[in-house]
Amino acid sequence: MQITLSQEQTQVLETLIKQGKYPSLEEAVNAALLLLVETADLPGSDNSSEYVAWLDATRQKINTAREQAERGEVLEAEVVLAQLRAKVQNAKEMTK
Repeated sequence: MQITLSQEQTQVLETLIKQGKYPSLEEAVNAALLLLVETADLPGSDNSSEYVAWLDATRQKINTAREQAERGEVLEAEVVLAQLRAKVQNAKEMTK
């Protein structure tokens, strides 16, 4: 699908990207579409409320992670990978 944006819409998106609100045009448009899904009354869609709940929970987790990173509460990638490997190994051993 291709769409044509108005000059005003293009300026809004470019400004958001320049301000660092979004890393790319695709991310900005995706955020706009997610907001549309959140606010739209989709007839016959029982999953829309579940999706919105999931979206809210995910946003809260991302905000928490950002706050932790700003405070320096981060782990090195190797530590995280080692923890994940250990979980996978434990899961494999439990299924034997």
